[in-house]
Amino acid sequence: MAAKEPKENQKTPNVNFINFQIQLRGIIKDIKENKKKAGLKKLFGSKHENMHVNGSVLLKDAPDNKEIVKYVKQLDKEPRNVESRLMLVNAVLAASKDHPLSAHLNLMLQAAIPIYLGDINPTILQIVVHTYRSYLERLGNIHKQNMMAIKSTVLKNVNMSGIDVSDEDTEDTHVRDGESIKTEIQIAESLIENCEPIIQSIKTKMTSSLSHEEIEELTAEGKASSSFFGGGEEKVNPNKQNMIIGKAVQAIEMLKQIPLLQGAGLDLAKQLGRIDSKLTYPLVMEGRIQMQALKYQLLRIECGDRTARENMAPVYNLAIVAYRKALKLTSKSTPKKADLPVLTEFGNVTHYGYIHRDLMRFTEEGVKTLVKLGKDSVDAAVTVDDSFVPLQKRLESSLTQLGEHENVSSDRIKFR
Repeated sequence: MAAKEPKENQKTPNVNFINFQIQLRGIIKDIKENKKKAGLKKLFGSKHENMHVNGSVLLKDAPDNKEIVKYVKQLDKEPRNVESRLMLVNAVLAASKDHPLSAHLNLMLQAAIPIYLGDINPTILQIVVHTYRSYLERLGNIHKQNMMAIKSTVLKNVNMSGIDVSDEDTEDTHVRDGESIKTEIQIAESLIENCEPIIQSIKTKMTSSLSHEEIEELTAEGKASSSFFGGGEEKVNPNKQNMIIGKAVQAIEMLKQIPLLQGAGLDLAKQLGRIDSKLTYPLVMEGRIQMQALKYQLLRIECGDRTARENMAPVYNLAIVAYRKALKLTSKSTPKKADLPVLTEFGNVTHYGYIHRDLMRFTEEGVKTLVKLGKDSVDAAVTVDDSFVPLQKRLESSLTQLGEHENVSSDRIKFR
């Protein structure tokens, strides 16, 4: 049976980042199809059904700006041109200090397109975070203006500082009830708070750039020569492959922190997984991203989105599946140092499940089985590195509290 997919709250459309990820993947598909249809374009013109392909979606916000028109024409010829795409975004941002929410959304999506195409570097990431933060700030301000305009009583505990309540130029955010408005404000403010730490992380930890050509070259060769997180025998050009893989892992560590870009991180991890089915690091990366996605669902719950509770178990299960696939590629009887990320992270993930077992809606048998699997994994890790003994003790304590018996009859996680 296929894993249950998370579903977003339709009453909070402006912070539904899974939907934004789907939009971006659709744009990327259209860009790739556009390249295949280049010959037909010459015969029948360059009209795009998806205005995000050539960035013309932004023209309505500055229709007479020659610089913006120039970049749209460049993207019309080559939609994968990263420099033209970023220059377009910067030009639109510079054209006005008061864009409507729809423009901020389109700017955010445009800035993220190079990331989803596989071109990732510190400059692009910082531009994405800038447009992401600007979008969230605009969303929060509009909601507060609208709420003040109708003198809503839902403003309890909402920070109103810096809002010009005399501004009657309100926008329709397509959110109709006060509780959903409050939820969107709180989600936006929480995500905004995290933007500065992300920027600092990019500046201090993102030391390399990754291009889609590098990933395509590596996956096209289909040669797994990496010893990164363990792996098979060295084959052709292992140093180059390790270098690209290292850059991809570093990129994923950045992408996982931003809900808008988590889909790109998952796509990149799956691309790396096609290099060699015996490598564990793509599955570890996938598990890490899913755990970050799970924390976002928990944030939504804390901000008042009750429906996000239904996503906790499905998203957590996606992380568990990734780590268990990676575990099958390691040896618990004779573990190596390279196996430690898989063994210990799986232990931490199972302990997280124990802590949040009520939100996950585990059966009693399910949570016991899960924690037992995690402890077995960490037991193996401790034979290589005893610094993980504290984690081992936490899992032992969890089992004691659950009244765990020595033999667990089932190794299958069950949900209610």
